[in-house]
Amino acid sequence: MNLKTRIRVLYDAAVAISNRIDYDKLWHVIAGLVIAAFFSVTLHMKACLVPVVAAAFIKEFFDLWTVGNFNWKDFAATLAGGTVVQLFQILAL
Repeated sequence: MNLKTRIRVLYDAAVAISNRIDYDKLWHVIAGLVIAAFFSVTLHMKACLVPVVAAAFIKEFFDLWTVGNFNWKDFAATLAGGTVVQLFQILAL
């Protein structure tokens, strides 16, 4: 199998995985990434996952108050995004 075919197979696999993820969860992952990156880059926080946890709890408690449900999958998706930035920060140190 040549390189072009391998890249195409990997691309198709990535697209298939991303199509199975709920669109709302992707926004939660992006929010976690942005919040952690902001606190890591601008405020030089070594524990940039802490504000992500706080923001995820606040958002889900707001959903509990307004909609009536606390979605643990949304909470976990937000933490997943923040965890990526935290891991990169740990590896960089």
